[in-house]
Amino acid sequence: MKLSLTYIPLRLLPVIVLGVMYALLQTAAFRPIVSFPCGLLLLKSCIDAIILLGMGMLLVVIIPSSNYVRLDVFQRFINYFALGFLYVSIWVLFGYLSSILLLGNENRDEIRSLIPLSVFIGLFMYVIHVQMIHFRMIQRETEKERQKEEGPETDSAEPHADREKENNNEESEVLERVAVKIGQKIHVILVPDIVYIQSDGDYVQIVTDQNRFLKEETMKYFEAGLSSSQFVRVHRSYIVNVEKILRIEMYEKQNQMLTLKNGDKIRASIAGYKALRTVLNL
Repeated sequence: MKLSLTYIPLRLLPVIVLGVMYALLQTAAFRPIVSFPCGLLLLKSCIDAIILLGMGMLLVVIIPSSNYVRLDVFQRFINYFALGFLYVSIWVLFGYLSSILLLGNENRDEIRSLIPLSVFIGLFMYVIHVQMIHFRMIQRETEKERQKEEGPETDSAEPHADREKENNNEESEVLERVAVKIGQKIHVILVPDIVYIQSDGDYVQIVTDQNRFLKEETMKYFEAGLSSSQFVRVHRSYIVNVEKILRIEMYEKQNQMLTLKNGDKIRASIAGYKALRTVLNL
């Protein structure tokens, strides 16, 4: 088996460069305000750089796995604030303990005087890490949405017999109401009250003017069961009640943004907008 001796170092080169740059910058910043020997100060800065890089790698795992991008603005702020508090606390604690072990207990007072500056550095690095990760997550979500936009067009390639069967089902079984069970209660939602339906994994979210309801059902079920003259699948993840659309605006180059009467905004795919134009006779 052929081993590459350069693959891992080259892949880690940007991380190593960032760590070295941080260690040098911290050493230069701390040198005028502490009495530690330059060598020990540089070693402390290298340890701090390793701690920061390790915590940054943890954020790369934690934030995408929690899918922060899809949270509403308030919940996203709460989650990022709590994560930031934990990040800065761990950073200060590890930095303090490593400094005590390296510089000795006799320098405890001087090490404590650096805590406010360490808090600022930790907060600053946390904001940078979060912005980078969040930007990459948005890019990935955008790419996924663009790939999913081809979904409705792909559905048109189904065998003719299957399409006729779906059309017959749509004509014969038009939904008038949707029942959703929440705990011991059953909520009955009238179809005209539905603003839009959003895909959510193995479930769908049914959004009305007042509430959101989670129901274990597929988008294809609603696409086939709802009236095609009133509900349009404008995106792989959204079915919209055309009577609840307030306005349609251009979004980016070839996409359209729908603003609904409840204030929510939904981006329509190219294929979805074509279907919407057909229903609205545009």
